[in-house]
Amino acid sequence: NPVMLCTSASITRRVAGVTWRSLLVVAGMAAACSAPPSSPAPIHFLHTFGPNETELVNKVIADRGLAVEPSLVPFARGQQVIREILRAGSACPDLIRIDATWLPGFVEDHLLASPPASLVGLDWTAEAAQLASYAGAVWGAPQTVDGLVVVRDVGTPAPASPAIADLVRAAAQTKQLAHPLGVRVDAYWLVPWLRAEGAELAPDRIGGGGAVRGLADFAALFGQLAPAPPPQGSEAPDELRRWSAHELAYWVTGPWQLGSLAGRDAIAVSPLAHAPRGGQLLVVPSCAAEPDRGWRLAAELTSIDVELIFSDAFATVPTRRAALEHATPLARAIAGALANAEVLPRSPITPLLFDDLNPALAAVVAGDASADEAIDGVRRGWARLAEGRK
Repeated sequence: NPVMLCTSASITRRVAGVTWRSLLVVAGMAAACSAPPSSPAPIHFLHTFGPNETELVNKVIADRGLAVEPSLVPFARGQQVIREILRAGSACPDLIRIDATWLPGFVEDHLLASPPASLVGLDWTAEAAQLASYAGAVWGAPQTVDGLVVVRDVGTPAPASPAIADLVRAAAQTKQLAHPLGVRVDAYWLVPWLRAEGAELAPDRIGGGGAVRGLADFAALFGQLAPAPPPQGSEAPDELRRWSAHELAYWVTGPWQLGSLAGRDAIAVSPLAHAPRGGQLLVVPSCAAEPDRGWRLAAELTSIDVELIFSDAFATVPTRRAALEHATPLARAIAGALANAEVLPRSPITPLLFDDLNPALAAVVAGDASADEAIDGVRRGWARLAEGRK
């Protein structure tokens, strides 16, 4: 059922411009509630939020008296499912939350509508605006910015520099822990090691010795500086458990993990050279019957007060400059650490490249393949993907 409540929105922050805006919203809602109008058709919002985020976004929608019918698609299958829905053109949602890496493919397949100038002209941070742009145009409202950073306790010294070599050296000097470095058997985590050797998550830059060296160096961490990998699918809870048990000195992760940590004031964040930066976007499909309705909801979900609600709850990095200015110290520290991170190649096939790289990485970590063998297989698979897209 659509969420439709007529209540006063609570004012949780008093930021320049926010209090007056919220008061106007409340006043408008009060006027609307005095004479109940006919119920508007709900805005169909298709999203990829996790369970805790979904609970909060539903509350935000309800607190604002918005008529919204939210639907959840699991992130792992999000790109495929959303593409099928949009290509069918029936039961088209009014607004969709997508990963930034999906944007190029959706744009090139003509599946998205252009946002209004009023939304494009908002005070987006440079990092957020980059994620929402492709082929010389803006295609959505950036809802989050994320990426890999190095997390440590405030009492743990920072690596000498963002370089991978200095992170590894700092972890090696932590003698009191058996496995002081937290990394994951996941191609997203491998990207900085590839880039440090001149390779990249791209078909024309994965061949050669650089990719082999990067993969070999990363795989060698497990069982040495990094703990042996847990069963597939249990990485996130295992990392949280190890961090909570003080088994990790340096943890390579992103904002999506930090929101669940107690005692976030005791966390320090450092940048990681060549780290990938990404995020989530709110977009309106070209098949939407009334695109203005979707863009109105996108504007509400990226308003300054809503961005601060999410940032306070989950340590997410706001995409609006005014919101970032008033975010928590942890969120601002994450934003600073991600400022020099690098987006993944803007290509329709980029999200598909992980399907080959992830099992190749797992095979090398398990000792079932050498780095040369794995990279050779990845190179051939990626070449086929690139040729198939032409």
